[in-house]
Amino acid sequence: MKTLILTCTATLLTLSSAHAANNLDPYVESALQEICKSASSDNVLRMDRTIKQYQLDHQTVALNVVCNDQDIISFAYDSGARKTANRLQRSIGDTEITDLAMLK
Repeated sequence: MKTLILTCTATLLTLSSAHAANNLDPYVESALQEICKSASSDNVLRMDRTIKQYQLDHQTVALNVVCNDQDIISFAYDSGARKTANRLQRSIGDTEITDLAMLK
């Protein structure tokens, strides 16, 4: 009987935590939706204003926002929004590694 109670309690806690993980704060959810909409609009000014409105920067958005199970840059390209996708791609920047030992 004790095992049954422990099993039921563990199952209940697991299900309640999984349910809580799926719920986003309404403010965060609306921010993500607006950013995805603005990225798919191909209007760089609109996207810049939306990102600024939610006090984010382009690099954070480009690296962390996911729209329809795609990163935001791929989502914008697939939506035909080349200007906004290119703007987000530029915000990531290029990293170049130079081996100083090889230069000698």
